[in-house]
Amino acid sequence: MAELEQIQRWLTSIIIKPGTLNDRIRLADEAYKLDNGKVVRPSVTMSSGQKIGIYARGYIARLMECMEAEYPAVRYLLGEDLFNTFVKTYLINQPSRSPDLYDLGKDFAAFLKASQPKSATDTSMFDLPVELAILERALAEASRIKGLEGFQYTDTMDSQMHFLFGTTSFKTSPCLVLLDLQFRLADFIKAVQHDQEAETPTKQQSYMAISRKNYAVNMHELEAWQWHFLQSLQNTSDYIQAIGTVSEISATPQDTIMADLMLWLPVALSFGYIYQE
Repeated sequence: MAELEQIQRWLTSIIIKPGTLNDRIRLADEAYKLDNGKVVRPSVTMSSGQKIGIYARGYIARLMECMEAEYPAVRYLLGEDLFNTFVKTYLINQPSRSPDLYDLGKDFAAFLKASQPKSATDTSMFDLPVELAILERALAEASRIKGLEGFQYTDTMDSQMHFLFGTTSFKTSPCLVLLDLQFRLADFIKAVQHDQEAETPTKQQSYMAISRKNYAVNMHELEAWQWHFLQSLQNTSDYIQAIGTVSEISATPQDTIMADLMLWLPVALSFGYIYQE
């Protein structure tokens, strides 16, 4: 068992570490006191190094496929060649250390942000792929984290009177993700998801809400007051207090916010942004 573990660590170090294949094999042999020619025996047509190279390339190819699946909109925006360049650099600098491939791309947006030229005065063209990566990662997270499935709750407004007199309770879904973005990205991502031609998003502040209901992930742009209401409700189960917070932020009377909420709360319930216990 100890020998097997040693061989596994030896092969892993060859696969994930940077450098040429020959250098990685040599360093792994030295570190684990193994001989690659004995661990992976050569054949008439292939050397041990060539055989090991197949494993190494296959591993990287699989990781590339995972990144392409998680970030199709970023890939569409950058183009295949540039996207692959960024992903390969990302995998070299931040190799996978988790057995769960879901964790592979969690730092990709931060990596793209750190890759921006420090001397750029207008960062718009660099911020767009970063925000796309943030949104696509949020979609992945919303599909995985705990939601309302299997939980007893109410998703309809039984009575508006309970709402008006503060005798009901609303809570945000545990899988609700709120994003304050510089670009309007929803239509772009939906077009890519449906294999349609996608127009480059315009720079305009966008308030996004992402959640999951009945295992279906919902993504919508919200009005500013709706977004701030959900954000406030994430921090308190007292929606009256959340209304007060939104009123202060938007400089809008509380009774106006409450009247707008009477019309919008059924929508928020239907998308799984909030629920009633």
